Amino acid sequence: MNPETVPMRDHPMAAEPQQWDPAPEPQAPAPGPAPELLRMLGVPGIEALHPQPAWPPRPYDRRLRAPIGLDPAGAPVVLDLKQVEAGGFGPHGLIVGADGSGRDELLRDVLLGLALTHPPEAVNFVLLGHRGAPELEEVAGLPHVLGTALDLAHDPRQRRRMTEQLQGEVDRRHQLQLDGGHPRFLDYQEAIQAGDNLPQLPAIVCAVAGYDVLAADPALRETLLWAAKAGPRGGLHLVLSTNEIDTEQFRGLYSHLAWRIALRTTDEETSRIALGTHDAARIEPGTGFLRTGMTGMTEFQALTSGSSASRLVRTLAGWSPPPPTAWLPPPAPHDLDTVLYPLVITDDGRLLAKHTHFSPQERLSTPIGVLDDPGALAHYSLLFDFAGPHGHLAAYGQPGSGTSTALCALLASLALRHPADQVGCLLVDLDPGAGPLSTLRGLGNVLGAANGEEPEQVTELVYRAGQVLRSREALFSAAGIESIEVLRQRRLHGEPLDDWPSDVFLLIDGWPQLRERFPDLVPLVEHLVDSGPLYGVHVALATDSWQAIDRQMRSKLGTTLELHEAGRGVEAGGHDIQVARPRIQGCPDLPTLAATLSRFSAVSPQPAVTVEEPPLPEPEPLPEPEPEPPAPLTRATVTWDPAENPHFAVFGEAGPERTGLLRALMREVTQRHPATQSKVLLFDYRSELRDTAEELGDHLVGYADDPETGAEMLRDLHALLRNRLPSVEVPAEAVRERSWWSGPDLYLVVDDYDGVGSGPVGLSWLSPLLPIADDLGFHLLLSCAPRVPEELADDPLLDRLCAMYTPREG
Repeated sequence: MNPETVPMRDHPMAAEPQQWDPAPEPQAPAPGPAPELLRMLGVPGIEALHPQPAWPPRPYDRRLRAPIGLDPAGAPVVLDLKQVEAGGFGPHGLIVGADGSGRDELLRDVLLGLALTHPPEAVNFVLLGHRGAPELEEVAGLPHVLGTALDLAHDPRQRRRMTEQLQGEVDRRHQLQLDGGHPRFLDYQEAIQAGDNLPQLPAIVCAVAGYDVLAADPALRETLLWAAKAGPRGGLHLVLSTNEIDTEQFRGLYSHLAWRIALRTTDEETSRIALGTHDAARIEPGTGFLRTGMTGMTEFQALTSGSSASRLVRTLAGWSPPPPTAWLPPPAPHDLDTVLYPLVITDDGRLLAKHTHFSPQERLSTPIGVLDDPGALAHYSLLFDFAGPHGHLAAYGQPGSGTSTALCALLASLALRHPADQVGCLLVDLDPGAGPLSTLRGLGNVLGAANGEEPEQVTELVYRAGQVLRSREALFSAAGIESIEVLRQRRLHGEPLDDWPSDVFLLIDGWPQLRERFPDLVPLVEHLVDSGPLYGVHVALATDSWQAIDRQMRSKLGTTLELHEAGRGVEAGGHDIQVARPRIQGCPDLPTLAATLSRFSAVSPQPAVTVEEPPLPEPEPLPEPEPEPPAPLTRATVTWDPAENPHFAVFGEAGPERTGLLRALMREVTQRHPATQSKVLLFDYRSELRDTAEELGDHLVGYADDPETGAEMLRDLHALLRNRLPSVEVPAEAVRERSWWSGPDLYLVVDDYDGVGSGPVGLSWLSPLLPIADDLGFHLLLSCAPRVPEELADDPLLDRLCAMYTPREG
């Protein structure tokens, strides 16, 4: 026995057997037929279990204590998961033992012991394992369980979702703590105990069975190392079980394991690493040692729930519903109208899908499915904006993966969201199967359609897309149109300009078949991918192989969907997605959908074109304008109204003028709005606005004058804005009224964008959120060094910001 062993007669948890009282503590078990774990809690049997005596309110210093066995003197040995400063052993620990030692059974019973003495409002569980973790499967039905991922060794998608959910949950909790004024979990719990009116924040015990198997995946190993470092700030505890201790697998993690339990080990070296002695290699099964930094080493005989574990779980499951923050399952298949928000009929008789983020007249945005964001506990519309420089889409996957469905959903979504004079589609359906894309050729925004049995028409349609590009090049030069955005705006104001819709989509289902049967068309399609978006021409293609697309063409496709089965897959950003079924209420199949939508859309003009492509006529020269006398110089006040233009950017060399403008805007905002309605996050790496930060008072919620502080603030802002995004479950009325969240408007003020944008977190992730600022209550004010147009196009945030900004005079 190690000399550091605590004398068992002085064990603080020793107690005489007694009847089960309203706040049970582990005690020496009374004899009887009940499972040993229950008898240790003074419970005579499973039939005597009742939530009222089991789950009374208890102070935080009596929480997170799980009985694990008896010492040689018969006194209870308790595992205390609280942090050392709260009187516990530490938040993270390890159970090591050979197969047959009772290792995973002990892990299961630690969870059962906590569940028997804590309601779900006090402690939650996350269960992680592989296919050989039946003990965790037994307790998966407890009402305390937030989520399970028990096939991590074989399912990369499950590993990715688990990582995001774990990180998202810690971020959510940390934000709650910050909002309550107590950034540390322990301080937050003490404030609740002192009577502060704060939301309950249960601790999370993340049980990991078979760490030695799971740690073979470096990404999963890094996730658990992150949890060990960041978890305590949000009340997250790791309890790992393993057969052996591989120093490489435990690199970086072992120092965070404050306590270790060793049952019988496979060899003396494993015992030595865990305990500092060889004792665990020589003990009998069911016997173990608890090593802690506080009490040294304690020998114990494990007491288990035995064969009664499943019955205990069923009993406890009836006491409480699952936690309200239960982890989100992967998205189920949705119909298209569920991701388009309300479908309305406009005054001119068109069927219109009105999305909350963009009106159809403002952006070329199209939702075609559901995006899974497990970290935010939400599903969002899979929304694509084709108005940018890479306005194309490629869906790839094996037959049956849903690539054709993705193109059909895109076509139907475009038809629902945009009138035919704004968006037109050319359909090339070479799918060797049923060819569902051809079924929608009757839609009002379809300019033409052809399948594999119509080779001449296929060639004609691809040439027609090329004609749009060439005619637009000539039009832009002759009419002085600077960009496709200008053409769209002028078309919206009634200028016809040409006979084509503002944007034309070429949809190709079966890219490998087109390459094989129509090789002469491939260079033209590649040219459309290269230059098309500049003139309102877009390509959307489906292929069964990503390698079938030329490498140079791949880099310019922009939006990509990797589909696996039944429309499930991954988008370019790494999020799991579910492509919507191309149907709406009352239209269960594609022919019915096509017939319904065709009644609500005017047919777009379809200029004839021949395969020979006759040369375009030279544009008539524009008459020379009469010279006008110069207008007298006038002065006007330039104003910024956050309601009209939610963001503000000032370009210029660094200096007092540039910084002074941001200073004036902050003062104006804080004078017009009380601190309950507006909050400022200020990034001031050059320390030019420190005096202004002091003047902001309660309006200021964050000030960063160095990259490390700025990175932490941006992570918190990311979590907050993500929580403000509406999920697809938010009712349409709440979306229209922006009532699914409440709180002050946030003003992110960045003096010197170049310095902040190059930091460890950066600002590019804000780009897709800028157009939906009204929905999120968010404003970006920044100063930036001058940029030429080419540099703006390479920066997604500045490019989106400048495209939205409209100066006003008044």
